[in-house]
Formats: sequence, C-alpha cells, structure tokens
Amino acid sequence: MIIKHKFLDLYLLVGKKILIIGTFNPDVTCNDAKFFYGRAKNFFWRLLPEVFGKESLKGDVKRQKEFLKEHDIELSDLILSADISEKNICSYGDDKLTHVIEYNTENIIKTLSNGRTKEVYFTRKSFDKSVQNIRDEIYKIKEFCDKNGIKFGFLPTPSRFYSQKKLEEWRRIFY
Repeated sequence: MIIKHKFLDLYLLVGKKILIIGTFNPDVTCNDAKFFYGRAKNFFWRLLPEVFGKESLKGDVKRQKEFLKEHDIELSDLILSADISEKNICSYGDDKLTHVIEYNTENIIKTLSNGRTKEVYFTRKSFDKSVQNIRDEIYKIKEFCDKNGIKFGFLPTPSRFYSQKKLEEWRRIFY
C-alpha cells in the first residue's frame, strides 16, 4: 500500500539556519502525531528544547512551532512516500521502509543550495543492512553539506527512550 508523508505538503522547506531531518511520518490512521516527532514514544520535543536550555515541549504543537521559529529551525523528513505492507503499516520502524517510492533528497539539497542553512542534523546515527537505502540517501545530503561548508551531524534517534546520556550526546553534536 502506498503511503504518503503526513506533514511535508503542509511544511515546505524554505531554508532556515538549522535543518533537522527525520525519516518518515506516515499518513495513516494509526499515526496520531499532530506534528513532526509527535508520537508518544518519541522524545524529540524533550531533547531538542533541553539542548537549548528550555523545558520539554512534548505534546504542545503551538509552543513547538514557536520554538522552531525562535531558533530558526525547520524540520523535514527523508522520505515522501513508501510502499508499506498492511501488516507493517503501524510499526514505524525504519527497517520496514525498504520500498521507498519517493525520497525528499532533491528538495532538501535544492533548499540547502540557497546558502541560508548553516547546520543539518539527521535523527539517526547507526545504519545496519536493513536501512542501507536510507543511509545512501542521507549520505548524498551529507556530501553536499561537506562540500559547501554546512555543518552536518548524526543525532541518536529520539524515539524509544529518553536518557541523560542521549541528551548529553545531542548537546555535544549541536555544540
């Protein structure tokens, strides 16, 4: 079943100082996220504000958007659409994204070409064989950043759990 991204049509890239790239946010009924990184087992909105010395914004979309604007940050994802089997439609694991229909790589690089973005971060740091296709695409973006003097970093995934160790690693990568 071909699944499109839930938010990317609503939040087009414009070129902010910081770009944070995730993998995919499927537009399916079991996905109750109201905004990027909005699922219950994702701690992005706790980690990112804490990196900037602020309190958690988990669950507060209005304040999340204000935070992004205040810090000149935009969010995007690597995948625009994917063919996902019925049984895997609500699993959200990157390893289930083996049949990508359309990547967002070209749009991301085009936006980076305008020269406004100074930092890019991808919310995944390890790549096993099951996500080789994702690795290949993100490395195209990393290569563009490296050639154009844009800072690029791999963040530990914000999903599954929160820990002080994960927060400290996010802080080191941002600063």
